[in-house]
Amino acid sequence: MKISIVTPCWNSESTILRTLDSIKNQLYPSIEWIIVDNLSSDNTLKLIKENYIESDERSLKVISEKDKGISDAFNKGVSSATGEIVAILNSDDAYANEKIVSKVAEYFKDDGVDFVHGDMVFIDEDYGTNRRAPLLCSIDYAMPYNHPTMFLRKKLYDDYGLFDVSYRLAMDYELVMRMYESPVKCKANGKYLKEAMVNMYAGGMSDVMEKKSIDEVEKALRFHGFWSSEAAKNQSLRRKRIFLKSCLNKIGLGKLVALWRNYKWQ
Repeated sequence: MKISIVTPCWNSESTILRTLDSIKNQLYPSIEWIIVDNLSSDNTLKLIKENYIESDERSLKVISEKDKGISDAFNKGVSSATGEIVAILNSDDAYANEKIVSKVAEYFKDDGVDFVHGDMVFIDEDYGTNRRAPLLCSIDYAMPYNHPTMFLRKKLYDDYGLFDVSYRLAMDYELVMRMYESPVKCKANGKYLKEAMVNMYAGGMSDVMEKKSIDEVEKALRFHGFWSSEAAKNQSLRRKRIFLKSCLNKIGLGKLVALWRNYKWQ
């Protein structure tokens, strides 16, 4: 079973080797790695070519051309994938250990499994590091899964479509919404690998642009018919938390944010 891993990147010379090494070190033999580069002007492509060693079982594809945003880059990678299973690993993230892909592949030996997901370690120099289990909540409350850990059968993209390029931040959440029949009923069968699968580093677009991300989540919930008074309350609370975090940082009390995160994810 071939597993395709898509990595979108742009001027990622400071982090790409971390991502590259975590894929290269995987013990699973049949991996296809697809780099979707948005015409990097730094040494990203040079580092990829110099440090990635191909073998008979593994293949590297590099697509280097202008894209229309990260959703477009995701779509280029998924469309180019020849594996039965597709994962997306961003160029500043890394798999937690060398056995992750092998363990995921074991789950997919069951033809009834549509996707596999797990925990991630969120690494933040400002607020501390937390291991985050998926919320496994209703779709109108929050994203139920940690998208960086998700491995999907490619047929799910055939059934539900690719990423919507009108979303710059909540494209993963919106895609998952399409897989839901109701706020609590997913039409795809997912399996939870209860361990840290991915190390995710703070500073990504959705982390930096939290307010815009909430706007996109609301847009998607409304479009898919999952907007309700409960959903409105949840999004309002998220906005208040962002405002409070901003205020605490301004007055030098950012440590309280770190304490709250540690409590939330312990």
